[in-house]
Amino acid sequence: MIRINLPKGQRKILKFIGEQSEKLGYSVYLVGGPVRDLLLGRTSQDIDIVCVGDAIKLAKKFRRKVKGKLIYHHDFPNATVKFRGGKIDFVTARREKYPRGKVGLPKVEKTDDIIVDLKRRDFTFNAIACDLIPTNFCDLIDPFGGLKDCEKRLIRILHPDSFKEDPTRIFRAIRFKMKLEFNLEHDTEKHLKRDLKYLKGLTHDRLWKEIKLCLKDGSSILKFLKDYRVLRVLKLNYPDDNFIERIDIGAVQFGVDYVNTYILALTEKKRPKSLGFDNRLSRQIEYVRKIDNKRLMNVEVVHELFYLEDYSLLYLFGKYPANSIIIENFFDNRGELKCELDGMTIKKMGVKEGPLVGEILNKIIELRWTGKITGKEDEVELVRKYFLGGKNDD
Repeated sequence: MIRINLPKGQRKILKFIGEQSEKLGYSVYLVGGPVRDLLLGRTSQDIDIVCVGDAIKLAKKFRRKVKGKLIYHHDFPNATVKFRGGKIDFVTARREKYPRGKVGLPKVEKTDDIIVDLKRRDFTFNAIACDLIPTNFCDLIDPFGGLKDCEKRLIRILHPDSFKEDPTRIFRAIRFKMKLEFNLEHDTEKHLKRDLKYLKGLTHDRLWKEIKLCLKDGSSILKFLKDYRVLRVLKLNYPDDNFIERIDIGAVQFGVDYVNTYILALTEKKRPKSLGFDNRLSRQIEYVRKIDNKRLMNVEVVHELFYLEDYSLLYLFGKYPANSIIIENFFDNRGELKCELDGMTIKKMGVKEGPLVGEILNKIIELRWTGKITGKEDEVELVRKYFLGGKNDD
C-alpha cells in the first residue's frame, strides 16, 4: 500500500478528524486537489474531506475542537469549518447522475462507497483518496491510475463522456495543462475536441464563472483557449498579442485586476444583452464602446471617463495605444479633476438654478483636465468672469 507524507501542521489536524470519524463509525478521507498537490510536491492550503457518513456531524466535532465557525451548505449535507489555521470542507460521499441528452447539473445521492464518490470526479489525478482512519492513516486509494498519470504528467478523464456530462471540465483541463505543465492524454484530448460543442449548452453563470477562473490563472490562458478552439466555438474575440502585453503591463502599473478587462475584450463583437451579465458590467460594455481614438482626443471625454470602472479604463489603455497617455493621466490625476465648487455654492454666487449650473461644473472639469485651472480660487474666478460677467468663452 502506498502512503503519502503529510505536512506537520496538517497531519495533526487530519489525525484528529480520523480519530473522531472512527469513534462515530464513519470512514473519512482527504481527497482531490490537496492529495494531487502533495504528490506533486506543491503546497496546498485546501483541505477537502469526504466522509462516508454524516459530514455535518463530523464537522461539528471539529468545530468544537478548534473553536471555529461552522457554515452549512444546504443543497447537500456538507459544511465548511473556518478557524484560525484556515478552513476545511466536509463533504458527504455521493454519487452523481447527469441528465441524458442535455447539459445540466447532476442529481446527487449519498453513497457508502468511496470508490463511487471518486468515480464522479473530473480527472484521474483528482480521483485519489488518502485514508484518515488511524489503522490506515495516509494509505492511498487510487482506483483509476491517478498516481501513474501524475508521474507521467498526464491529464486523463475517467470515462469517454466526461466532457459531455460536464463541459466545464474542458476549461479545467486547459487550466491544468497550463498551471501544472501537464499534457492531455491522447484519448482525453480527442474527446475534448469532439465535445467542444457542448460548451454552448452551459448557462451564462456557469460559462462566465469558468472563464473568469481561467483568467485568474493569468492572461497566458487565452492562447490555450484559442488553440483548443474554445473561443471560436463560443464566438468570443481573441485579443491581439500587443493588447494582451499592454493590459498585463497596465494592470501592474495602475494596480487593476484585469479579469473584467479581458471579459470586455473577449465580448467585443457580442451584443451586451446576449451575454447574461449583471447591469453593472453591461453598462460598462456600453460605455467603453462609445469611446474610440477620436473621442479620446476630445477634451469632453473626461466626463465619460468618470463613469468607467478601473478595468474599463485599463481596456481603453490597451485598446488605443496612440492615446494611452490620456488614460494614464486620468489614472494619475483624477482625484484632482473633481470640482471644489458644488452646485449650491455656484447658485449662491448668483447663477440661476437650471442647466447652466451643470455646464459650469463640466467646464471646470475640462479646464482642470487641460491644466488651465488648478484650485478653488480659479474656479470662483471662472464663474465670476465668464458666467456672471456674461462672457461664454474661456
